[in-house]
Amino acid sequence: MFEKSVPYHIISRAIEGRKIFDKEEDTLRFIFQSYTANIGRPAFNLRRQDIKKAAHAILNGEELPKSFIIIEHSPLVYPLSFAYVINHHHDVLISNTEDGISKYLQKLHTGFAKYLNLKYGRKTALFARRYKIVPIRTEFQLHAVIKYVNIKNTLDVYRPDWINKGLKDRSEAINFLNNYQFSSLPDLTGKRNSKLLAPREILEQYLIKEITGEDYDKFINDYLEEKLASFKPFFLE
Repeated sequence: MFEKSVPYHIISRAIEGRKIFDKEEDTLRFIFQSYTANIGRPAFNLRRQDIKKAAHAILNGEELPKSFIIIEHSPLVYPLSFAYVINHHHDVLISNTEDGISKYLQKLHTGFAKYLNLKYGRKTALFARRYKIVPIRTEFQLHAVIKYVNIKNTLDVYRPDWINKGLKDRSEAINFLNNYQFSSLPDLTGKRNSKLLAPREILEQYLIKEITGEDYDKFINDYLEEKLASFKPFFLE
């Protein structure tokens, strides 16, 4: 289903529009689950504070204590970008093993659903059974998807109606973008070096034009200048 070496834009939504990333603790758990699902599974009997500590370490590019994770296999996927926003998540993934993307998402969604159901006393499914999959075939398409994932969706958290009503304070919006910890934008601008993204050699292979900080400042501002009300790439329809 998934070709190796081809990036895929994955969009996965919670059922019934449920807000699953509106609490920091839950989103940090998803960060931890994302990292561990790719290479193994969480260790047993971790406390809440352990998981929060581990998630912050992952975002800051620090090594996790060996007691926090059980490594079982090489990475299933190489992530190029991500954004976790309110009731859904976006990922740009390259499969590193046969059917790696499907295996990764199944592990991620199953583990996170168990956590939320246990925490909030539910027994229902969490994510829609079918997630949206868009293969990325061209450099132009990849460039547009990276902007869509990291800028458009993050600004939807900052101000949901920003596309229609505009941004009253551009500098405040850009500051929000640069400091929103649950997207890969800080990594791509060089402000952070989280362990969620692919190794640098993989990023350079696919995103060589995007990963320098000065270019990314222009990248953000150019995107905000576009008339997004009338802009929606055909491959996101």
